[in-house]
Amino acid sequence: MDAASVISRDISGPMAQAKAVHAALREIGRNMLSVDDPAMDLPIRQLKVCMALLPGSCSMTDISREVGLSRSSVTQVSDRLERRGLVERELQSDDRRVRKLKLTPKGLQLMRSHELKQLRRIAAVLKGLSKSEIEQMMAGLAVFSRRETKFGATARTSRDNSE
Repeated sequence: MDAASVISRDISGPMAQAKAVHAALREIGRNMLSVDDPAMDLPIRQLKVCMALLPGSCSMTDISREVGLSRSSVTQVSDRLERRGLVERELQSDDRRVRKLKLTPKGLQLMRSHELKQLRRIAAVLKGLSKSEIEQMMAGLAVFSRRETKFGATARTSRDNSE
């Protein structure tokens, strides 16, 4: 059953709604975001860390918050990515205790290539939508993202306090 048929059915109750949203997100991920790409050979945790580093270097603590992993998990993932030549650690000149992680040229090229392939796929789908449909979709995604950000921050704070 595809996401459109799940969503178009009468959806009542939070769990039924959650199942419909889950199905839609899975279908989007499967059909639009998964591309034949060497970056997808990375385990999901490694991919998340690399995606968090795409905008620029980050401290291990910042990466931990961004991807929802403990600092020790980020360190383990970073070690693996460093062995693969995708990331490197850099010392902060003002505080030698703080190490930031950044993508190597190899890692940056891999992640930019992955992102470009995803963007091309999304653009191809958007070409088939009207301006009104795109505006509706963007409004819905903004609402969902705002709410998830609030919920996610609460969940992360609870998890961080339990560590």
